[in-house]
Amino acid sequence: MPPGPPRLPLSARISVLPGLGPARTALLEENGIQTLRDLLWSLPFRYVDRGSIQTLGSLEGRFLAWDPDRGPVTVVATLQEVRQSSSRIQRMPLTEAILEDGSGRLRAIWFNQPYLGRTLHPGDRILAFGPLAAGRNGLELRSPQFEVLGRGGSGEDAFPRRFLPLYRRMGNFSSRQRNRMVEEALLRAAEPEDFLPPELSAGLPDLLGALRLLHQPPDESDAGALEARATPAHRRLACEELFAFGLGVVLRRSGRLARRGVLIPTSPELGERLRSLLPFHLTAAQRRAFKDIVEDLTSGRVMHRLLQGDVGSGKTMVAFLTMAMVAETGGQAALLAPTEVLARQHADTFSRLLGPGRDRLQLLLGPMRAGEKREGLARIRSGEAAYIVGTHALFQESVNFQGLRLVVVDEQQRFGVRQREALKEKGGDPHWLVMSATPIPRSLALALFGDLDQSVLDELPPGRQPIATKLVEPEDAERAWVLMERELAEGRQAYVVSPAIDPSDEGKVSLRDIQAMEELLQSRFPGRAIEVVHGRLRTAELASRMARFVGGASPILLATTVIEVGVDVPNATVMVVDHAERFGLSQLHQLRGRVGRGGAKSHFLMLSRSETERLQVLVETQDGFRIAQRDLELRGPGEFFGTRQSGLPQFEVADLVRDRALLLNCREVAERVLAKGLSEAQTAWLRAEQARLKLAEVS
Repeated sequence: MPPGPPRLPLSARISVLPGLGPARTALLEENGIQTLRDLLWSLPFRYVDRGSIQTLGSLEGRFLAWDPDRGPVTVVATLQEVRQSSSRIQRMPLTEAILEDGSGRLRAIWFNQPYLGRTLHPGDRILAFGPLAAGRNGLELRSPQFEVLGRGGSGEDAFPRRFLPLYRRMGNFSSRQRNRMVEEALLRAAEPEDFLPPELSAGLPDLLGALRLLHQPPDESDAGALEARATPAHRRLACEELFAFGLGVVLRRSGRLARRGVLIPTSPELGERLRSLLPFHLTAAQRRAFKDIVEDLTSGRVMHRLLQGDVGSGKTMVAFLTMAMVAETGGQAALLAPTEVLARQHADTFSRLLGPGRDRLQLLLGPMRAGEKREGLARIRSGEAAYIVGTHALFQESVNFQGLRLVVVDEQQRFGVRQREALKEKGGDPHWLVMSATPIPRSLALALFGDLDQSVLDELPPGRQPIATKLVEPEDAERAWVLMERELAEGRQAYVVSPAIDPSDEGKVSLRDIQAMEELLQSRFPGRAIEVVHGRLRTAELASRMARFVGGASPILLATTVIEVGVDVPNATVMVVDHAERFGLSQLHQLRGRVGRGGAKSHFLMLSRSETERLQVLVETQDGFRIAQRDLELRGPGEFFGTRQSGLPQFEVADLVRDRALLLNCREVAERVLAKGLSEAQTAWLRAEQARLKLAEVS
């Protein structure tokens, strides 16, 4: 029997596979597939089960009874004819095909994809899956995804097993070609050394076996588990990623704990000085959090602490006390805010609290006048400014501190890791306090904020009333405007939030944009001053309009989500959110936190006729942690934090929401493994995994 091809490590370049020319190799590499490991870890996005394939004849009786919520159908048929045309009104290119499988015929139609006329040919046998719809001439498949199984009646069976894995389209690579590449890679790949501890790998296939099971599922596989990515093979790959992540986090934490930090002294006299700055008593949760911080600052180690708290829980006061502890003992403390509005508000709050000592406070913003900025930079450089509040301007090379001992970051997830590190380097190795008003379940906080210790503010200051929250159908919007008119008549102020700046923002989705809402409000509330703010305004103009509302000169603020964080107007008692379905639950909860900041009863009204079951969560609870958990389950962590979040681990199989229990388990195992020490081989493996998952960027 002739020997098989030589076994290759998973780190071998993809170009070792036969039949790959320079052009295809380059295409693979452009899509992040450079090694055999990259290819094999790029799993199918779905599986077609032969048992789920329906004959065309079985679909004919469902013309009127078809329910679109039942999901897509999957068929295998031969193309009888393919033609191209265009829609009558918009002149959009259409590609139409007639499918036949011996039991019946079905029309398939693709919109605005004229290149399909060169891809599909009469006689081709294709697998197609997509939604059914009622067309002009009967039932039809609308924009189905497809895979060509055979060309021109070649008879080649591309469906030899029960499950056909389908891969995301990549240039001119079809799933069929990917299948062949994967088969060749599995044939040639050598079993890698196993670095997963027995307590994690028990009962699971080895790594190469898991990859084989997921690319070539046996006929007896559980179809539901495959689709849900819940097989033992999926768990094995998730364990590989989460264990590597856990090791990295624990290593980073142990490295930090070994570093000597500037010891911030404390004394009874300092305690009295700090208490004298407070206009009210702290809540029990605030006292616990500040006690944690004091222990960090006086430990001789570098503090890295995450301060979490729901909207209105008093994080700013804890941050101020922390800055005061540093500033009143000879150091400098800098607070980094994501927006100028929030930075100005923090500076105003600190100025009031400091009283006669406010001359030691410096605000630093990008658009400040040149002379004003020079003066501020000089005060920071000399140490005259002990309390520094700013935005991204604090990252600039021209900013030099005399003795930076503490960095406070507000709204942690809005800053990239490299930005935070750039500020950190300006002070050598300062203490680090990061705050997040988006409550995050512990498992995800471990993933996002790696080696940070955590304090949670889980109670609101006394006097804060629950906010009356209602879901209102657009047809009943007059109820919202009547309530708003009543509050305005009593001298209160109101927010109205719009999801779009202009109609083009949302493509084909019909939305009332901020301009249309401004016209509606002007007609509904004649004589009332309305400030309109959004992200396209110049910074100075946005700040000016916000100042008029915050100062009470204008009773109504119409805005996009630029007001999501930081705006504190105790006199505002109403917020109306238009098209509430366009926002995430946590985002809506943040917006709701802009009202209810004074002593008067406040109202939060969501205008929407869709996704009412999801939005009902906000009506039922004001617990930010419960809301965040539901939001994560519905949208996943990427969407939950938005595109600005740059610290998420780049997992390929593990899911931070679905696998949160596994994440905690892997973290615990990683701590035990590191206590015994890593071998050279384990260290090299971990380094490769960290680079692949971009875990080095997770703070």
